[in-house]
Amino acid sequence: MPLLRDDFSSGVIDDLSVSDSLFPKNAVRHSINMMFDRPRGSIKQRRGTVVLGSGVASSGNTINGLFNFRSSTTANSRLLIAAGATIRYLNVATWTDAVTSLTTGLKTRFVTFLDRVAFLNGTDQPQSWDGSGAWQTTGGNLDIGNMPRFKYAAELNLRLYGAKGSTLYWSSIAASGAISWTAGNSSVEVSPQDGSGDISSVVLNGRMLLIFKERAFYRYDGNSLQRVSFVGTTSHESVFNDDTGVTYFFGQGANSVGFYVTTGGYPIKISRIVQKWVEAIDPAFYANIWGFTDGQKACWSIGSVVIGDTTYTNAWMIYNISDKTWEMRDYADRFRSGGLYITSTGAVTTAAGDTSGYVQTIDSGDTDGPSSKPIAFEVDFGEDAFGDRGMLKKIPSFFALSSDVTDMQLLVREDDGKWKQLGNIDKRETLFKQPLEGRRFTFKIVGSNSSTPCSFEGFEFTGIVNVGYG
Repeated sequence: MPLLRDDFSSGVIDDLSVSDSLFPKNAVRHSINMMFDRPRGSIKQRRGTVVLGSGVASSGNTINGLFNFRSSTTANSRLLIAAGATIRYLNVATWTDAVTSLTTGLKTRFVTFLDRVAFLNGTDQPQSWDGSGAWQTTGGNLDIGNMPRFKYAAELNLRLYGAKGSTLYWSSIAASGAISWTAGNSSVEVSPQDGSGDISSVVLNGRMLLIFKERAFYRYDGNSLQRVSFVGTTSHESVFNDDTGVTYFFGQGANSVGFYVTTGGYPIKISRIVQKWVEAIDPAFYANIWGFTDGQKACWSIGSVVIGDTTYTNAWMIYNISDKTWEMRDYADRFRSGGLYITSTGAVTTAAGDTSGYVQTIDSGDTDGPSSKPIAFEVDFGEDAFGDRGMLKKIPSFFALSSDVTDMQLLVREDDGKWKQLGNIDKRETLFKQPLEGRRFTFKIVGSNSSTPCSFEGFEFTGIVNVGYG
């Protein structure tokens, strides 16, 4: 009977987390730009990115904020970006100035309440918009001229809440379609002397607000404030709601740095099996980690990381929410902001702003970004002893199984030897006749592609001979 290795549904499990003796056969040790759930168990190359709009959205500027404002008037729904000193929106295919002369280069967040969107950067006075005409600087549904200069905001129980420093503010209860920041409003200090830093994020989770600091997080239900944990976040952009609760990044030393999920209680670490990648994140980048969910996966841009002898300049870590598995990616461009974007035709995609002033849609197209860079991929399958680890084996031949074939190279390492190239995987069933001999074998696929994403489905080994011990 042939021996199959054709199930990779556990995704990436690195060698810092699980030893060779416990390493499951349906996982891989290392992977770049490959997925393990499309379909589940197979290995599928990711898709690329496509520039959104007519060229560069803000030449030479990092896009420090991106938001898809959804209005009850469909025609007023807009995709907004903040870059340089300007807020722009996508007008069909053209990026159009909306607000100018802001403080340059600030991270900018947006909030929707009472059918208006407001921008927040912590320095400039907020302004609000209904998606048409001029932005309001005073009055209106959000009493915008009196709104404190928040960094973060969220809605709870018909009030708008916002935070800056260690203070949580809230408006009056909405009445007749408007709120006030001068009557019926209030604020509370969130443990300003707890040693955990300033408030770094505020998000709505069900019937409560989760209030993060760099080294703590609290919950607030509209009546009482409670500290939950000392596992906070350095980056508001790393925090988002998904099907399991609120997922986010926390950086505080090798033992605790990682990605966590909470539903309002003590957070659970979900990144234990890829700790090598987590610990490779540069602490100087902790405040710039950005993430989103597409409903199936939680994705984070983690900057430049070094794994082994290889530097991945624009690395991503991606958690499959339902399967609880991980994959890794490396893009041509570095992204700092983004989220779900509903197009004028109702299609749902993810739009992300990069550090060169482009907005790009993720998982669309066959190459990366404005440079149309081909997508390089690799998978290290980890050591396989094919039985007793101490026994010498001979493999006379085997098949590599694939679909949507592209230029994919197969390599092997026998025991602790050097990598050897075995040739191209260029058929759905590619036969390799080079005899292999060793106690342990590690296979690897590498390639680069700018056409239809390729797939790898596994190995079929026949006639493995156990030579014996010694």
